[in-house]
Amino acid sequence: MYAAVVVLKAGADQVKAPVDSASLTDAFWAHAQEGDGMEHVRIADRADGFSVVLFMHGGDQTEVATSALALCWRLVMVMPPLAGWYVDSCVVRGAWR
Repeated sequence: MYAAVVVLKAGADQVKAPVDSASLTDAFWAHAQEGDGMEHVRIADRADGFSVVLFMHGGDQTEVATSALALCWRLVMVMPPLAGWYVDSCVVRGAWR
């Protein structure tokens, strides 16, 4: 299992999303696909967005990063409160069993 740490930020002309971390957690579960390998999600508010930790299964760090980025972009594209937001960064850590 890997931990993908992803930062979601508001665009330059956007403000803090009117969504809380609990609702965003629910959205991750609602939009995760079986092939994403997501096992757990933790979200922390930041002044400029959200820090998301996705615990995921995958073959290697590259595969997990690809899945984590796809899932995060999927949410940004389908959640109206995140319109104009973007994925700022993604760092994958570990290979725990």
